[in-house]
Amino acid sequence: MLTPEFRDQLLAESPGGTVVLTLFQGQIIGITPAQWEAFVLELETKLAAPSSMLQDMRRVAYAGYVEVALDKQGRIQLPTHLRKSGRIDRDIVLAGVGKRFEIWDKDRFEALLEQSHADVSEEMARANIALPF
Repeated sequence: MLTPEFRDQLLAESPGGTVVLTLFQGQIIGITPAQWEAFVLELETKLAAPSSMLQDMRRVAYAGYVEVALDKQGRIQLPTHLRKSGRIDRDIVLAGVGKRFEIWDKDRFEALLEQSHADVSEEMARANIALPF
């Protein structure tokens, strides 16, 4: 179930009440249909000779694609192929990540939080991104 705030934002950008689910970096992601169309257009027009890694990413994203409708409570049904590929067992974590959301298996997300994460401050500084905290 999407939180009311996130659901309202999503519905403002997707008046049909639908969201696109697919796979990216082993996770199920959700975006609006308009975001998906813009992504596909860029992949198909801006990459004359994509690397084999990028071709594989595109294959996985296209194969995972499904458009689902939110019900009145803001719930979405996860198709079997995404549950399997996203390694979703039972409990999930829904994480808002910028203009998308990610659906994680709870145990895998908790393992991510327990990892020691590398300092990315130099990379952010090169891109002129300042942490707000």
